[in-house]
Amino acid sequence: MRDKILSIAVPMYNVGAYIAQCLDSFVVPEVMEKVEVLAIDDGGTDRSGEIARGYEARYPETFRVIRKENGGHGSVINRGIEEASGRYFRVVDGDDWVEREGFIHLVEHLEKTDADMVLSNYDWVDHGSGKRKAEVEEICPGIGYGAVYPFSEVGDHIFMKMHAITYKTEVIRGQPERLDEHCFYVDTEYMLFPLPYVKTVSAIQDHVYQYRIGLPGQSMSAEKLQRQCGQHERVLERLLAFYDQHRGEICSKALEATLARILTSQYKIYLMFPQSHKEQLLAVERRMRQEYPAIYGQVGQKAVLFLRRTGYVTYGAVSFLVRKRMR
Repeated sequence: MRDKILSIAVPMYNVGAYIAQCLDSFVVPEVMEKVEVLAIDDGGTDRSGEIARGYEARYPETFRVIRKENGGHGSVINRGIEEASGRYFRVVDGDDWVEREGFIHLVEHLEKTDADMVLSNYDWVDHGSGKRKAEVEEICPGIGYGAVYPFSEVGDHIFMKMHAITYKTEVIRGQPERLDEHCFYVDTEYMLFPLPYVKTVSAIQDHVYQYRIGLPGQSMSAEKLQRQCGQHERVLERLLAFYDQHRGEICSKALEATLARILTSQYKIYLMFPQSHKEQLLAVERRMRQEYPAIYGQVGQKAVLFLRRTGYVTYGAVSFLVRKRMR
């Protein structure tokens, strides 16, 4: 097998309806000999693994199927990092895909650069209508595409999302943290754990990752958020402990901005409960204000700011409106 420029971990768990589109998007003759696709079946019960083995049979130099016991998204990414042979590594979920021209440009750029982190833009694609929309106009405002920058110059401008990031394999494999298993919300761990070890950053302009939204069961219903509240708390606590280890380092501002978004999501989950989680929200607010003021001050969500201005007496009304919007 040729030396690979890029290893792609494709988590699969009962995505048989979508996995062919995902894997087809890597069948790009211009670059596929430089790419390794690790299709990792996380103990699913549908035809995802069978479909992926068809690609492995047709393109054995590019595709490899790995079957494992169910352990959740984090366990799949952990396994992918262990198995990767490419110089760079990224994740593309089994119900998403990559845009052809952008993927070609990404691989070509990875072949030339030596940056520890490579950024590319991405789109949200509505499953029903097919309409595409960029979540942000630029993944790192002000960066010059194609150039390599010290992380210290651009790190606090990056909008950190898994869909946008390709890491050098030795960086992500060399850092000591492993993603939580049997747990949702670990994308943020994947994004943040390598940051203290990232020295250089580069970016391309292309919108490579195509993130499918609007799937049945994908929506964050109030009931689903309530069920997974403890898992979100678990990830937030681990990331705060990680931030404590690296507070004051070059990566601090990037950690703070991303943790402010995670904190906002935690408040949103608390607000899914009419009154029972008000005290938990207040306890987190007190702690964040006292122990993590740089994160606390970056929360800009209107509902949370309104709660703060009103001394939290409006919790019931805000919770009602948030839950109504989620229906």
